[in-house]
This record gives sequence, structure tokens and C-alpha cells, in this order.
Amino acid sequence: MSLKLRHPILAAIALLCAASTHAAGNLVVYRGATLIDGTAAAPRANMAIIVEGERIKAIVPAGQLKADADATIHDMRGMYVMPGMIDSHVHYATEPNRVYAEAELKRSVYGGVTGVRDMAGDARELASLSRAALLNDIPAPDIYYAALVAGPSFFKDPRTAAAARGMQPGQVPWLYAVDDQTDIALAVAQARGTGATGMKIYANLPGHLVAKLVAEGKRQHFPVWTHLQVYPASPYDSLGATAVSHACMIARYVREPDKAQYGHGGEPSYAGLTAADPAIAKYIAALAQSGTLLDATLSVYAPTGTPRCPIVLAGDITRAAHKAGVKIIAGTDTDGQGEDPYPIVDHELERLVQYAGLTPNEAIMSATANAAIAVGKQGDIGTLEPGKFANMVFLKKDPLQDIGNVRSVTLTVKRGKQYARADYKFTPLPKE
Repeated sequence: MSLKLRHPILAAIALLCAASTHAAGNLVVYRGATLIDGTAAAPRANMAIIVEGERIKAIVPAGQLKADADATIHDMRGMYVMPGMIDSHVHYATEPNRVYAEAELKRSVYGGVTGVRDMAGDARELASLSRAALLNDIPAPDIYYAALVAGPSFFKDPRTAAAARGMQPGQVPWLYAVDDQTDIALAVAQARGTGATGMKIYANLPGHLVAKLVAEGKRQHFPVWTHLQVYPASPYDSLGATAVSHACMIARYVREPDKAQYGHGGEPSYAGLTAADPAIAKYIAALAQSGTLLDATLSVYAPTGTPRCPIVLAGDITRAAHKAGVKIIAGTDTDGQGEDPYPIVDHELERLVQYAGLTPNEAIMSATANAAIAVGKQGDIGTLEPGKFANMVFLKKDPLQDIGNVRSVTLTVKRGKQYARADYKFTPLPKE
């Protein structure tokens, strides 16, 4: 194939595309959409995205592009295209249920999600799901999953028994107990050996061990994900991790600084507390300086009526962190609302705009460019640019005008493979 471009600067791209197409015969051109590339750049109207196999070969103005019949051309005029979204906090194998997981994954990929970060479960099942997604054996986003470490006392939690069924929780490399006798370098290496993308630090560890795990993860170039508050470690011990989860954990730390063990029960009153509280403000400043990402998980917080931290406070903390320069990532940590035909991450983006004050483009970045950093894959995903995977979603309506328009999906492309929304026949998801 030859691509004839009117702009002389782009002639080299034309020659490259022509040579590779005659060899491989797999160029696909998406022509005419408005490009929202996942960065702070302004949208660009009437662009052409040239895809070769799994990756983006070039992005050029559509008006400067002529292609012959050797390429597959998709007319996307009137559409908006942005990077495929990444839900940075899911759980598909805490209690493995393949039917439910595959239904959730299918709904996600047909709804514009091309990646998920699974924050700990049975790594045997997650590895199988990840392989099936990668090979397109099932319709699914790519799965980046965690191996979990925690203090020995945590492994009395019944969820760990479910995720290690047939083996002993705390003694398997994806659910591993750590104490002062542990070879930390070996623990991280074992986590990597499960096929996990990162290591999650969960609960019941002292600060010095949390700090050692974070440092060793960095040494081995292995992302470390942790609760903002691990117990009995302080939130400050996790600074420097790749990402911390749950914005309101800093509020609970402020109200219960001496709490020694993980648990949801018996939460304190949050009445009168805001992000302007000096203790919260101090932590946010330290978080910003550390470069650690914040997985806010606003979806887990309710407006009123529960003893848990209210979403207004969670949003206020997230807003303050964002204003201080902390990169926010969009994670849900929430059951996928089985009656909803669209992914739960859409609601997280809406909450980031409504309660945390992010602009629609900043919310999109939380589920694209920032989320890619969290899984250490920013060289391959997260933005639309040449050389990266062709992970993108085409929308009927402009998400920069209304973030709810991420629910106007017409086509998802994951690693070059198409998932047309019209082909998705939604039925309510089975029970977990």
C-alpha cells in the first residue's frame, strides 16, 4: 500500500507505512475522529490513526491522507476518540468465579475499558484470565494483577482462604506473610514469579517492613501498590510506593492515629473534618512530594447514611491532593452493578468530576495516562501516540463537554482488535 500525503513532512511516514503494509498486509486507518490523546493537549479534530497490527503506526491530519485500497479504512467522522480506559482497582478472583469474571470483563471491553488492575486474589485464576485476555480467547481488557503481602495475623481473614484454596494462605507467593525474619528480596521475587504486574502491601505490618518492601520493589523495578494506611504502619511509611489506595484512609488515621490493626468496623465520626485539617494537609503535601499516585476509589464512599467516610469528605481530600500535584488514578473497588450495561469505572470518572473537581479531561487522564503509570506500562498504553498499543475507544459524544459521554461508546479497539458496541448483547451479570 502507498499512503499519499499532501504534507511533505509526512512523506517518510507514507513510505514506512507502504513498505510495512506490502509485507504484512494489516494496516487499518481510523479516519476523521476528533482526537483526545490522554494528555493535557487540546483535542484535534479530523485526525487519522494508522494502526499496524497491535500498535499505532502514525497519527496524522485526515485531510493530508490519501490511502489506496490495500488499507482497511474506517470512516469515523463525527466521532471522538480517546485512549482505552483502565480501571485501577478491581477484584475478579477473591472468591474465584469464572462465569462472573468473564461477564464483567466482557462488559468492560465493550464499554471502552482496555485494561484493569486487579488488586489481589487467586493468582492462579488471574493468570489464566490474563492469558485468555492477552490471546483474545475471551473478550476482555488486559489484566494487570497483584501478588499480596501482609503481616501473618492478616491471613486469618476468610477472604485469603478463598483466594488460596487448596493451599495455605500466607505461605503461597501471591498471598505471602511477611515478618522480621522474611527475606524481603525473595518475597518480591516470588511475587514477580506469579506473573503479577505489581505487589500489593495490604495490612498488619509495621512501618519499617512497609518501607523495606517499597524500597525492594523499586530495586527490582516492580510496582508496589499499597493501602494508604496499612496498620500499624503510618501513612507516611508507604510514601514512595507506586500508588496508594483509598483517599479517606488519611481521615481515619487523623481520627484514630493509634489504631493498630486493619479492619472496617467501628469507624470514628468524621463530623467537621475537611481536607483543610492540618494533619490531612501535611500528609497531602508529603504525598505530592513523594510522587506516589492516589487511587481515590470514590466509588466506595456513600453520600450519607453509613458509618464510613462520606463521599463529600473523600472528594474533598482527592480535590486537595489533585490541587497539590498528586496524580489521581481512577479505581473503583466496587461490585460492578450487574444491571448496568456499562462499566463501573464510568461512575468513578463522574464522581471525580462532581466531588473532586477534576475537569473531564483530567478525569480521562486518571483512567488513561496516569493509570498506565500505576501499572508501569506508560511506554505502551495510556495515551494515543505512535508506537503504543492501539488501545482506544470511539464515542458518539464529546466527553470533554460531559464526562458522562464516555457511555456513548461505538467501538473499542484493544491491541488492534475491534469490539463494536453493536455486537454486545448485554444481559444482567450473574451473581459473584
